[in-house]
Amino acid sequence: MLEIEKVKERLSQLDESEARSLLLIIYGRLDTAINGTGGDEVVKETVMDIFDIFKRLPSKQLPKSN
Repeated sequence: MLEIEKVKERLSQLDESEARSLLLIIYGRLDTAINGTGGDEVVKETVMDIFDIFKRLPSKQLPKSN
């Protein structure tokens, strides 16, 4: 399975609260990168950190149906 398909599957498993929390984390990181004083290196680091967040999303095991 392609990495983007894995991420898409994991994102679809998030409940509303988890999705909102994830968006808030991403927004906070982007706001800091854009409005901070770190320059291009901070923006690059932020993008890589956000990318890693998506790669580290846990995969929830769906309950087995009997």
